Amino acid sequence: APEGSTIPQIAEAYDVSEHHLRKVTLHLTKLGLVDSTRGKGGGLKLAKDPSKISIGWAMRRLEPDFAIAECMGAEPQKCAITGNCGLQSILMEALGGWFSVLDKYTLADAINGSRRLNRLLKIPA
Repeated sequence: APEGSTIPQIAEAYDVSEHHLRKVTLHLTKLGLVDSTRGKGGGLKLAKDPSKISIGWAMRRLEPDFAIAECMGAEPQKCAITGNCGLQSILMEALGGWFSVLDKYTLADAINGSRRLNRLLKIPA
């Protein structure tokens, strides 16, 4: 099996913080999206075929809160006009539409079709 990429390799390639990347990869591993193997030949690899990873599913699990406005958050009572304003239902409908689009696509849809991206990410043709 081909080697996975290490956190230092990924952090350097994408110019991101190793500390932050460790947190993200731990979360991705817990979700079953990434396999992490220690030792020689180890590293990080996708745990599933990209065509099996729904972008909508992943976004719902990676982001803890999609509160676009205060009235949509965990403490809606902090907004003085909650329950008397039509904006909350409009924003909820918009968020639902956003997720319905994301649910139509997989990670494969996002990465396929671009040879240049495949080369950058070292994805076999």
